[in-house]
Amino acid sequence: MNMKKTALIAALSLLAIAASAQPKVVGHRGCRFEGPYENTLAAFSLAQEAGVDAVEYDVHLTSDDKVIVFHGPSVPGTDGKDVRKMTFAEARKVVLPGGHKMPSLEEWFAQARKAPQIKIIMELKAQLSKERETLLVEKAMSMVKSSGMESQVEYTTFSEWMCKEIHRVDPKAKVIFISSGVFVPDAAYAKEKGYDGISYNLDGFLNNPHIAKQAKELGIETTLWLVNDYEVADWAILHDIDCISTDHPEKLVPYIKAVKDYRK
Repeated sequence: MNMKKTALIAALSLLAIAASAQPKVVGHRGCRFEGPYENTLAAFSLAQEAGVDAVEYDVHLTSDDKVIVFHGPSVPGTDGKDVRKMTFAEARKVVLPGGHKMPSLEEWFAQARKAPQIKIIMELKAQLSKERETLLVEKAMSMVKSSGMESQVEYTTFSEWMCKEIHRVDPKAKVIFISSGVFVPDAAYAKEKGYDGISYNLDGFLNNPHIAKQAKELGIETTLWLVNDYEVADWAILHDIDCISTDHPEKLVPYIKAVKDYRK
């Protein structure tokens, strides 16, 4: 009897998952744990090959006011040097694990143009002052505009200051606010601030179960991170999360596709 009940529950869960809308898959820092080092052109290329809907990547401002693609701020192989205190040339000379180098934003855009259907979500990392954060926003967005990438680029950050600055520079830019932990702002707050989306980890959504539904009602896009196993992906599907950010797009893309195909 217990086995029958277990089978029935599993079948009902599968039907519920299949009946729900499927989230878009975002490659976190490219394809982070499968081969190439994160935030490199090779990792970006692998995520594109996996068939993601979007790729998230990180940018910093070097000491000579140039934008570089890197998570940081600590740089591997440099005794803990901070990328924000290095010149662009110094940062570019660093050999990252696997023999890779930090991409320039121009190189990142060139790779993005190879798959224009894939959105690229620029995470602007915390800088050493609000003034430096404003400069990062202005420099990065200027490069987006001059490169003609406005339709493919979205913006995300933990910094509410930079969220505000992004909309100051371009009120039409898509801005996704990131937070984590038990206490996260709800969707109504995001709506009030003019954010287009919220990106929270599982703690944020689990401890605030009303947020996903509230966000849907208010037209606020939701992203769950990090989704590296199928059980968390199922949770995202059942709770109508719009996007899942994963270190393993090579696993999650086919899984979401399989769920879609089952639905048919």
